[in-house]
Amino acid sequence: MKRILSLLLIVLLIFPLFSGAEGIDLMSYAKANLTEVYGYTNEEAEQFVFGEQEDDTLSFWPPDHPDWIYTVFIDRKTGQISGTSPFDTGYFLFRGENAVSELIHTAYSKKWFGGWDDEAREALLSLLDQENIRISTELYFAQQGGNAVHGFFESLYGPELGWPEPLVQLYQAVMDDYHLAREPEPFHLPGIRETVHVQPSGSVRTLTLFEGEIPEKYREVLSDPHLEEWQCSSGAVVTLNWNREEGQTIPKDTGAGLVAFEQDGRRQLIQLAFADDGWKMIPLGENALYQTGDYKVTYDGLHESFAIVYPLSEVKQAAFYVTPLVHPNNGETSCTINAYECLNQMTWEATWIAVASTSLPTWKREQLEPGYTIKARFPEQLGLVSVELFPVEEDEAINRNYPGLSDDYVLVNGVNFRTQTNSRSRSYGELKPGTAIPVLDVVSGEPEPWIHTRIGTLEGYVVSSYTSWGGKIHHMVAPQPVGKAKKEITLKRGKGLFDGSAGTFPAGTKMHIILEDGDWLYVDIPQGEMTWLMDPEGTFGYVRKNDIVQASTACQLDWMDE
Repeated sequence: MKRILSLLLIVLLIFPLFSGAEGIDLMSYAKANLTEVYGYTNEEAEQFVFGEQEDDTLSFWPPDHPDWIYTVFIDRKTGQISGTSPFDTGYFLFRGENAVSELIHTAYSKKWFGGWDDEAREALLSLLDQENIRISTELYFAQQGGNAVHGFFESLYGPELGWPEPLVQLYQAVMDDYHLAREPEPFHLPGIRETVHVQPSGSVRTLTLFEGEIPEKYREVLSDPHLEEWQCSSGAVVTLNWNREEGQTIPKDTGAGLVAFEQDGRRQLIQLAFADDGWKMIPLGENALYQTGDYKVTYDGLHESFAIVYPLSEVKQAAFYVTPLVHPNNGETSCTINAYECLNQMTWEATWIAVASTSLPTWKREQLEPGYTIKARFPEQLGLVSVELFPVEEDEAINRNYPGLSDDYVLVNGVNFRTQTNSRSRSYGELKPGTAIPVLDVVSGEPEPWIHTRIGTLEGYVVSSYTSWGGKIHHMVAPQPVGKAKKEITLKRGKGLFDGSAGTFPAGTKMHIILEDGDWLYVDIPQGEMTWLMDPEGTFGYVRKNDIVQASTACQLDWMDE
């Protein structure tokens, strides 16, 4: 037992130690770290085997495991002493040696895994919460002790994909000590699963996964007539509820979810969002899902993200990690694509392509600089563009422009459209995020280069730093809003009383909204079917704001009343 406990106290760490390494004895330094950094006793540290020092590097290992090799070494150019651990996974969310060591020791000493039940689960989840550890979905739902151990180790060290052999041995030692085995979970689990956890803050977090049926509490919000002939495939919902007392000021309850539906070989995705007035449903449409092959909607605790997972073969699967949101300032909803991941479970080859700028893989990437992520030029809003167009190879992501965007066009993220190249000149209004503008020229201006552009009959300039110009990845934070005429409208060439007409259009006509100017909107009515980009050959003009209904996407417009 003592040997197992010693193994459990060994944890991963690559540690920059300090500069000024002259005169430091590496063996004394290594022994000090075994006790002060890694948590060994002096007696255990003395039993470590130390190899010959070579090239300013000293290697050492526990006597029972000569393949568990630690190192310390001196960089003579910088004078810095550094070290490596055999348990390094590269997990960027690793909470630190002391916290992880204590967590492993506590879980082991409490014997939670040997008597795994709801009480043990709640105790372990609370312990992880206290250290701000992301909890794996497997641990949330584990019914067997073996699955709980695996979920626990993934919560601490990241996905098994990144585990080096010494960590695999450590994990197996725990399993063997409890005489446990992990029960493989099938890809599909029909029915409803739910886990409820009281967090240290006092909030109650509920995670619900379901396949083939809708939980009773979400049936009403999903009873829209547009879904009448559609069958639920799979879904996931996460809620956070607070126990309010009269007069107490605490955060609002929140909730988010994704549900996939099928009908006659077609698929579509629905977003659920909890706001002040209760649950509401937002269609993300058929663009949000691959239309062929197996799949499921679930929740991934390590990424703190909903996941749409597609098995590509017996050993390979892809996933889109997405986050459905309700924006606190205006109540608007969105569903952000964080990243695409493809994993080979046999070779452990992996691809990670981000869309949102902060998304990082939870496994180690040896070939890339720390923190570097390949990012795709792709609309951040799920469903705006078909996921079939997503660049699933890294070289594609690096070299491909936004789908359908010509090389002489750029996207803007919300910027004033001005008549001159300085911020004091007259503005037509602020261009909506996601608007595509042609680059007629790039000219000098204050305080940086400006793009000369023409949108319909309006000609002017925008600051280049608010665009995707120059190969910069300014990811699209929001889709260009769209509108639909409530009644027959006349599109005007200007806002003046005597400005001419650009055309008359019937009720239900769809348009892209380019900018807002008081009671007027400057819009583009496409020639054909509406896509995510406005049509350069469409009809441009002004329309009264009150004469149209607005939405984030064309899919949402289709579900709105005339």
